[in-house]
Amino acid sequence: MWKIKEIKKQSKKIIKNNIWTLIFVGFIMSFILGEYKSNKNGISNIKNITEILIRQTRGEEIRLLESNEGEISINKYIDSIISQILFGTADGTIKNLNEKHNVTKGTFYVIFNTITNGQTQLQKFVNSITDYSTKLKIAEFLIIITTFLGLLIKIFLTNPIVVGESRIFLESKNYKKTKFKRILYPYRKGRYWNCVKTILLRNIYKDLWNLTIIGGIIKEYSYKMVPFIIAENTNIKPNDAIKMSREMMNGNKLKTFYMDLSFLGWHILEYITFGLAGIYVTPYVKASYTQLYTILRKEYIQNKKMQYEALNDENLYENHGLLQYPDKYNKKIKIDYSKNYEITSIILFFFTFSFVGWLWEVGLYLFRDGILVNRGSLYGPWLPIYGTGCTTIILLTKFKIIRKMLKNPLLTFNVNMIICSIIEYLTSWYIEMTKGIKYWDYTGTFMNINGRICLECALFFGFGSCICVYFVAPFLEKQFQKVTTKVKIIVCILLAMIFTVDTVYSTKYPHKGEGITIEYSKSNNIMIN
Repeated sequence: MWKIKEIKKQSKKIIKNNIWTLIFVGFIMSFILGEYKSNKNGISNIKNITEILIRQTRGEEIRLLESNEGEISINKYIDSIISQILFGTADGTIKNLNEKHNVTKGTFYVIFNTITNGQTQLQKFVNSITDYSTKLKIAEFLIIITTFLGLLIKIFLTNPIVVGESRIFLESKNYKKTKFKRILYPYRKGRYWNCVKTILLRNIYKDLWNLTIIGGIIKEYSYKMVPFIIAENTNIKPNDAIKMSREMMNGNKLKTFYMDLSFLGWHILEYITFGLAGIYVTPYVKASYTQLYTILRKEYIQNKKMQYEALNDENLYENHGLLQYPDKYNKKIKIDYSKNYEITSIILFFFTFSFVGWLWEVGLYLFRDGILVNRGSLYGPWLPIYGTGCTTIILLTKFKIIRKMLKNPLLTFNVNMIICSIIEYLTSWYIEMTKGIKYWDYTGTFMNINGRICLECALFFGFGSCICVYFVAPFLEKQFQKVTTKVKIIVCILLAMIFTVDTVYSTKYPHKGEGITIEYSKSNNIMIN
C-alpha cells in the first residue's frame, strides 16, 4: 500500500530532475491557461478542515467507513467542504483580502479578471463604442460569440495541453532535461483528436456528476489518472481511459483526498505570498500525482486488469538511470542572436517594439476597463519605453562580455530584468519631476518601489526582452534584409521626423486624460484624483 510521505519524497526527485522546465510548465498552466483553481478561496474554509480533522480523531470516519452509510457520508464531507478548497467555490474571502490590501492590480489580475468577468467587461466595451438603443442586444450577441469561441479554445487548445503537461511530468521521471516543447506532444498527427475527445469526455462526465448531491468530487478523484493514461498511450480509446482511471482509483480515492489535505500548508503559503509560492507548489502537487500514477499503474499491470497491455511505454519507467531523448528530439534550432545589426535595423527595432508595446497597453486597458484609450506619453501609436528597453538590450549585444552572457539564458533574464527596471524607474521619475503627472502607478502591487516599478513588471520585462534578443530581433532582421537599403533609410527618416514632431508637441501639450495619466503634485508628493 502506497504512503503519502513516500509519494511526496519521490515527487521532489521528479522536480529536481527538470526543475526549470516544470516550474515554467506550472506557470503556463496556472496563469495563462487557468487550469488550476486551487489557489482561490481556501483560507476561508480552514475552519471546515479543522472540523473534518476533529471528526476524524473522534473515530467517526472509521465508524462510518465500516457501516453501509460510510461511502455516502464520506462523499458528503468531500463534496460540501473539500470541493470548496480545491475548486474555489467558497465565499470570496481571498478576493476581499486582496481588495482590502489594494493588491488587485497588475497584469495577472487583469488577465484573471478578463477570464472570470468577461461579460461585464464586454458590455463596458460595447457601451464605449456605441450609443444605439440596441447596444444591449449587441452586447448579448457578442457575449454568446465570445463564450462560444472560449469554449472552442478550451476544447481544442487547452485540453490537449493538459495531456502534454502530464507527458512532461512522466518523462521527467526518467529523462535528462525534459524539453518544454514536449507540452505540444498531443498535437502530432495521430494523437491530437484522441486527446481532444478523451479530455472532453472526461470533463462532460465530471460536469454531469457535479449536478448530483454526492458524485462531483468523488468522480473528480475517479478520473484523476485519465490525463496520465492518455499521455502514456494516446491510442487508448476515451471511454477505456476513463474506465482504467476509475479502476486505478478504486479504493484509493479517500487516501488521495488525504494526500491533497497534506498540501494545505503549502496552499496557505500561496495565499500569504499572493500566489508567488505557487510557482513551486503547482509542479510539486502535479509531480506527486505523477508518482501516484506510477504506483497505481504498476499495480494495475501486475493484476492484469482491463487493457493493461496498452500501458506499454517502458522508457517512462526504466530504472537504469536517466535516459537521453532520441536524436529527433535533440535537434536544435540555430539562431544567430549575437549578430551585428545595421543602424537602420536598430531604428526599426525601436519603432517596432514601441508599437507592439502600445498595442499591449491599449489591449490591456481595453480588457480591464472595456474602453479604447490611446495609451502613452505621446500622441502617436508608440510607447518609447518599450522600444528603448528592448533596443538598449540589443545594442548591448555588441559588447563581447554581453555576447558571452547570452549563452546563459537565466543570467540574461536577470540582467535584462534589472536594466529594464532601471529604465522604467528613471523614466517614471523624470516625467513626474518635469511634467507633474504619472503615466503608471504600481502602488498596491506586490513588491513595488515607490509605485514606479514592481516585481511583476520586472519579470515581464525580463522575459519579454529575452524573447526579443533570442528570437524576435533575429527574425525581424531577416525580414528587414529583404528590403532594399534605400527604402529602409527613407522609412527610418520618415518615422524619425514624425516621432520628433510628436515628442516636441507632447512636451508643450502633454498627452493626458482619463485612462492615460494620473495627476501628481510635486510639492507635496500626493496623487490628485
